[in-house]
Amino acid sequence: MVKKLDSITRRDWEENRNTALNNDDPTLQQFCSFLGKRADWLESVESNNCSSKHNSIVALNNSHINKINSKTNTQIQKQQNKKSNYNHKNNKCPLCSQVHTLYRCDSFRSLSIEARIQKVTGINNHVSTSTQSCHLTIESLCCAFAVDIDCHILPEITKVLPSSFVHISHVPIPSGLMLADPNFNVPSVVDILVGADVFWNVIGNKTIDLGKHLPTLCETKLGWLVSGSVSHSTSLSSNHCCHHSSVTPDLTYFWELDNVSSKHSNSLEERMCEQLFAQNTFRNNDGKFVVTMPLKGDPSSLGHSYLNARNRFLSLERRFERDPSFKRKYIEFIKEYEHLGHMTLDSDCTPSPENSITKYYIPHHGVIRSSSTTTQLRVVFDASAPTSTGVSLNDIQMVGPVVQDELFSIITRFRQHRYVVSGDVEKMYRAIELNPIQRPLQKIIFRFDPSEPLRTYTLNTVTYGTASAPYLATKCLVSLADNIEDERVQSAIRRDFYVDDFLSGGETIAETIEIAKKVQTVLSSAKFNLRKWRSNHPEIHNQITDSNVLHNKLHFSEQGTYPTPSKTLGLIWVCDSDTLTYSINITSTTKVTKRHVLSVISQIFDPLGLVGPCVVEAKLIMQRLWLEKYDWDDVVSLDIENIWSTFVSSITSLNRLNVPRWVLREDSVIHEVHIFTDASEKAYGACVYIRSCSSDGSIGVQLLVSRNRVAPIKPTTIPRLELCGALLGARLCAKVQESLTIPIHKCRFWCDSTIVLAWLSANSSQLKPFVKNRVNEIQEITFGHTWSYVPSKDNPADLVSRGLRADVIKDTPLWWSGPSFLKHDETEWPKIPNTGRDNLPEVVTHLIKNDSNVNHSNINNHSDTTIHTSIIHTVLTRYSSLTKIQKILTYVLRFTYNLKNKNKLCGNLSVSELENSLHLIIHFSQLEMFHEEYIFLKSGQKLPRKSRLLPLSPFIDDNNLIRVGGRLDNSPYDFNIKHPIVLCSKHVLTKLIFHMQHLELAHAGPQLLLSHIRQTYWPLGGRNLSRLVVNQCLRCCRHKAQSIQPIMGHLPHSRTQLEFPFLYSYVDYAGPVLVANRKGRGCKLTKSYMCIFVCSAVKAVHLELVSDLTTEAYMAALNRFVARRGKPRSITSDNGTNFVGASNEMRRFLESSDVATEIAQLGIEFVFTPAYSPHFNSLAEAAVKSCKHHLKRLLHITHLTFEEMTTCLTHIEAVLNSRPLTPLSSDPNDFSALTPSHFLIGRPLLSVPSPQVTETNITRLDRWKRIQFIRQHFWNRFHIEYISLLQAKSKWFHSRGEVKPGSLVLIKDKTAPPLLWSLGRVTMTYPGVDGVTRVAEIKTKKGTIRRGFNSICPLPIQD
Repeated sequence: MVKKLDSITRRDWEENRNTALNNDDPTLQQFCSFLGKRADWLESVESNNCSSKHNSIVALNNSHINKINSKTNTQIQKQQNKKSNYNHKNNKCPLCSQVHTLYRCDSFRSLSIEARIQKVTGINNHVSTSTQSCHLTIESLCCAFAVDIDCHILPEITKVLPSSFVHISHVPIPSGLMLADPNFNVPSVVDILVGADVFWNVIGNKTIDLGKHLPTLCETKLGWLVSGSVSHSTSLSSNHCCHHSSVTPDLTYFWELDNVSSKHSNSLEERMCEQLFAQNTFRNNDGKFVVTMPLKGDPSSLGHSYLNARNRFLSLERRFERDPSFKRKYIEFIKEYEHLGHMTLDSDCTPSPENSITKYYIPHHGVIRSSSTTTQLRVVFDASAPTSTGVSLNDIQMVGPVVQDELFSIITRFRQHRYVVSGDVEKMYRAIELNPIQRPLQKIIFRFDPSEPLRTYTLNTVTYGTASAPYLATKCLVSLADNIEDERVQSAIRRDFYVDDFLSGGETIAETIEIAKKVQTVLSSAKFNLRKWRSNHPEIHNQITDSNVLHNKLHFSEQGTYPTPSKTLGLIWVCDSDTLTYSINITSTTKVTKRHVLSVISQIFDPLGLVGPCVVEAKLIMQRLWLEKYDWDDVVSLDIENIWSTFVSSITSLNRLNVPRWVLREDSVIHEVHIFTDASEKAYGACVYIRSCSSDGSIGVQLLVSRNRVAPIKPTTIPRLELCGALLGARLCAKVQESLTIPIHKCRFWCDSTIVLAWLSANSSQLKPFVKNRVNEIQEITFGHTWSYVPSKDNPADLVSRGLRADVIKDTPLWWSGPSFLKHDETEWPKIPNTGRDNLPEVVTHLIKNDSNVNHSNINNHSDTTIHTSIIHTVLTRYSSLTKIQKILTYVLRFTYNLKNKNKLCGNLSVSELENSLHLIIHFSQLEMFHEEYIFLKSGQKLPRKSRLLPLSPFIDDNNLIRVGGRLDNSPYDFNIKHPIVLCSKHVLTKLIFHMQHLELAHAGPQLLLSHIRQTYWPLGGRNLSRLVVNQCLRCCRHKAQSIQPIMGHLPHSRTQLEFPFLYSYVDYAGPVLVANRKGRGCKLTKSYMCIFVCSAVKAVHLELVSDLTTEAYMAALNRFVARRGKPRSITSDNGTNFVGASNEMRRFLESSDVATEIAQLGIEFVFTPAYSPHFNSLAEAAVKSCKHHLKRLLHITHLTFEEMTTCLTHIEAVLNSRPLTPLSSDPNDFSALTPSHFLIGRPLLSVPSPQVTETNITRLDRWKRIQFIRQHFWNRFHIEYISLLQAKSKWFHSRGEVKPGSLVLIKDKTAPPLLWSLGRVTMTYPGVDGVTRVAEIKTKKGTIRRGFNSICPLPIQD
């Protein structure tokens, strides 16, 4: 009671106690007597002060009136009035508003003691008691503004704001602004909290937005306020006064285990952190990483930290005195730290706080982990300790992104391997050195004995407790995989490490050992030492480590950055039995409170959800505690206590549970993922099973993971909860697929809700927003997979949604192995029952009312007609003609009108009826595509900022159609032109309008089509739709048909292999040329042709003059060619009748002759290219072009005889065979070039014969070997100089278009216009050696033909 007195009264009480009471213990009666006397004395003093002040004022007024003039009198009177008003305001009673003090107020005295105490209610219904109040005036420093307020006095309004120092160097505050709080960035105490009535009187209209992730400036009568947030600090607000402190058990990680995390995209700060790591990180001579802390703030903002670190260490020394064992372990840790060179003693003297501004002293303390097998004491460095400026070292550091897989993915992948191995990186943080420039930011204070002076040490490595330490350590570890060629080892380092713990495996013992050893070798190059090896096979353990210490158990709950040694429910891997078990540790208590229950639940660690049905009971208890609004230390009701006791007694049964770690079968060849989802009124969940099939047909099914969530507090329907469960299952499946590395051949989703299955198969645009958004996400995630029905009795997800006692889960095969039908053939799996879903819930159904105003006398009452949207939707999707759709709906409207009215409508459809039906269709399409905008416009509200219609200034006309407001109101154009109807190009109605207008405009182009439609409609995205309609029009496509052009293929084998000239040949005909039968006048001209043979390797040409295009003439030319050049192995030609006839003739000869089989096998292979595809015979076509080039210039208008023409062609042949194949050599002594004739006669045909210059070693060879040497010389020049020129493509760099079997194509015909080209259906394609298809077989009305892609034009496919 004495503590509640003010300082003066308390001092008087102590004096009274020491003098009057003779230091005896006072009684309550004596204390009340003292307070009564003190109150009487204060009242008398206050009364005397008031009367003396009044008398002095009157006397002062009289004396001044007699001495000064009227002007002075006026000034004094104003001052006195101001002072009098001030006294009146100060003496104003806050209860009755009269001019007297509160303790003189009769109304106040009539109240009871409890009623006199003011109570202030705040956030979370928190009540604060106020026994004091005051009246004060707030005046502005920047303008003539003042306000009077009555205040309640509280010990503390909130914590300091902002909570930490804010750097304003990057906040672009305009100059010239007077801030209401110039020191807004410095943490300060909030003095006054005003109400909303004062706030809105102070606030102004002007604001200045400084940009993204920057605060906003707001003008007030007190100056400019800085409000908002920055990307790296807390809120910067002068009017925020909410401070959050952690008073509850840490349930964050508990809830994170239930969530299925999505892919995270790095923020700007995280990308900057990655960039700084790449720029500043290097490895020293020993291979160690040397990193630089990524700083986002200037270290100069750090204030004094030495005093805080010293005080924290002195407190630690006091604990040393109480716990000698703790001191001994702590000193051993520090000595080891110093011995390993991880910290060094500072050589200078102990610094004082004044000279430690550029340094940061980190407080430290110890954490005991009794379950640790290596280091039971871990020293934690508190880099979050603020300095004198309120800024800590962690405040100016970037945290960095997460670069490793999460624990869920690693453990899930850990279960797929047949043989597994685990290890731990020894002192991973301390294996990474810190840049010496930044080491002054990592100083600590320590001494080994209190008698010694305090010493300072510098930490040389990455320090546990700094904000960027986890990122720097894991990033260094992951970056070791960048320069590794072995993909398995690379993947193991990148994906199988969780902080410093290694969890990996393989399918064989040798593979597992190889991966472990290679990972160990790579890590040792950076001085990362892998230790504490574990494996499920002793041979693996013996091969990778020499240690005799066997670690049989791995506690997953103790891994990672923040291990928790004592868990309520912890997951353990037992290596010998290769099973997953659980460790239960619940402390008993006699008093069950909300705090105790939540502290136990928050320590549940089940990352895979293997015992999810048991954990869901704990979640339901926690939810009930919140619903019944228990306080933290309130004893729970008997009902909840019984439920909790049952849960605690049964959860210990999990100590006897053993779950197989490996989920696959031996020699499995097919892997399937099956996801089951379900929901109840309490919770919803999903579970994933792996179905593996062996080569012998045996099937195994094992539970992989599960997730569950409690139902929301707000009541909702079971189908909605079932849909939430389906969404949870879809997300969980995507996460599992991302985690596993084995091939997944099928994913199957199972649900026992027919409503959810109907939603997933329905058009999402017809569903309400809650269902629509979730259905869209589910359909996107599960695209390509199947949703099936499962009866509730066979659905294992029913267990995870309703809960299951821990003492019975072990004997529940449905949970561990899934439903029994998964072990049978797919034909025996359950089918969905045939239940109609005409009344599907959560479906948006609009009744569109046609309330358009028409003037037609026969349909005055037609405005009452209504039509269901499903009818319009059905008609739009069934028919492709807008005119037909319009007439159908017009007849439907007329029919419904005639049913309701006696005045029947009959006869032809009127213009008004057709317009009404068209308006009805357009209204339906607008409701589907612009539903939210329609609601806003109909209610007279403004459209949202992100609305697509906002730039058009839309409005709703008399026909309930959305039209463009635009800017053409003052123009003389028609109403439809000034205010066109808004349409969406994605709707089927808009596409039908474009198709109809395209035909009416005689197949107009995209620009004309769009401009014509905009006379009435304004389609969003209309330009793209107009192009699409024109490109998909069959008639337009036939007129501008484009053939398929594949990429240029590889050269055939015959083009790059040289054995003998003309071994592989191409042949083609050229002509005709007119040949005279004799010399002189009166000669008769006959047609002759040139048969051109080309060597595929060296492009050598052989020309033969033939008299006609018959098979006999070609056979004769072929015989002459063979006699001169030798028999070729293959001849490639087009499908000419003479070539085909010669092939058939030779085949018939070989079949009918008596030549031996060996000789028959030496026949010529005839290869025919597709018809109308000259590029398949490109060498012969090029030779034809070259031959014609020379022949045109030699003949002019002269006609030669057959002998003269033969001579001329022989000369042209010599010219063509003398063309260089490769450019001239850069050697000045080499005057020759490689030509085809070198391979025919050893020299150019047109060169002057000269004796051959031979080398000394050549002269020693005989004649035959010399010829072979020269032949090899030409071959070397061929493959060295010529072949390299064939590398680059000259055209057809990319493939254009695609044709598949079943495609409808046009067949080009150069003799007919495009509209008369034949149609065909592709029945087969022939891919080349490179896998690119260039030839197709087409079925036409005249039969099956084969054409190259250059001769076919695919027709567009209609949607």
